[in-house]
Amino acid sequence: MKMAKSPETTKPDRRKMSNQDRIMKCAMEVFSEIGYMKATVKDITTKANVGHGTFYHYFKNKNDLLDRLVDELIEKLDHDVQPKTLTESLYETIKDEAHKILDYYNQNRGVLLALKEAMMVDHYYKEKWLKISESLFKRIERDIKGSVKKGYCHNMNVNVTIRALACMFEGYGLHLMRQPTSPSETQMTANSITDLCYKAVFKLEA
Repeated sequence: MKMAKSPETTKPDRRKMSNQDRIMKCAMEVFSEIGYMKATVKDITTKANVGHGTFYHYFKNKNDLLDRLVDELIEKLDHDVQPKTLTESLYETIKDEAHKILDYYNQNRGVLLALKEAMMVDHYYKEKWLKISESLFKRIERDIKGSVKKGYCHNMNVNVTIRALACMFEGYGLHLMRQPTSPSETQMTANSITDLCYKAVFKLEA
């Protein structure tokens, strides 16, 4: 969303960047408040305090705006969810990843709620949702499969276990999208889910 400002950036260029960013930010707020299907371009431009002409200078329509918002989420997903450090214990790594997954749903709820609505009427958006979901949970798959190879896990169907854990996280993520919580509450939830997963899947502290 943000573009780097070089010394040669002109004042009109800065105004264009500001308008585009403001429209996208306000669109997320509008989608959170009234939903994607009910939201109109007028709702977004009113919130952003820009004219219709300014909106259509950057976006073809509301769908085009949603595409841009979703594509940005996909681009930054790996950075937002990756663990803090590779030196953490397996338990701390999973807890860190759990918190970041839940926080991702919480912080990006406007776009994700809009995407969920859009996919109900357009299969095209279902593909985008699946791309986000698969990216979010590929680390869970990596952690579980790696731990199975090292003998840390109980005897289990690995693929079923991975899918069950992903569904649990995604289900709670959807809850957070509809009822956002504070950072401390999100962390507490991540701790609880991690404890549940860890005790169910792992044989020992890895």
